[in-house]
Amino acid sequence: MAPRRPAMTAAARSTGDPGLTLLLWELHQTARVAARHVERAVEAAGISTPEFGVLACVNDEPGITRADIARQLHLRPQALTVTVDKLQRRGLIEGTASGRGRPSRLTVTDAGRAALDGAWPAIVALNAPGNLGMTDQDAQALAIRLARLRRLLSEREADPS
Repeated sequence: MAPRRPAMTAAARSTGDPGLTLLLWELHQTARVAARHVERAVEAAGISTPEFGVLACVNDEPGITRADIARQLHLRPQALTVTVDKLQRRGLIEGTASGRGRPSRLTVTDAGRAALDGAWPAIVALNAPGNLGMTDQDAQALAIRLARLRRLLSEREADPS
């Protein structure tokens, strides 16, 4: 007979059960709330969250390819194409073909840099440890742990054995 799974009551689902740690579930729920805050912050600058991510990658690495952006943002290349195409149509990024069969290299335009600059102060304020009820040290420790967990889960995705 299989061991009995603890019941997931409404309290456990929403606020946590002290006897049961569902860390990835808690992280998932927290990510949803955090995403809404980030969305509001970047939308005030006239861009979406995916557009902010792409603009930040291209700004940080001029000449980056779509494939490299997809890897950095943990997106499927197909999903990224819609965002990149939209940013190009709006004149926020430009693509330079590297030759036949080679990926295009992306760069941020002045308008793209202005959009990124418009969103940046809100993103920085949103991430300020004091605004998150943490000390600088707590925030840094959490960021390190979350990055480690993201790498671990990404590795497991790539090699599920």
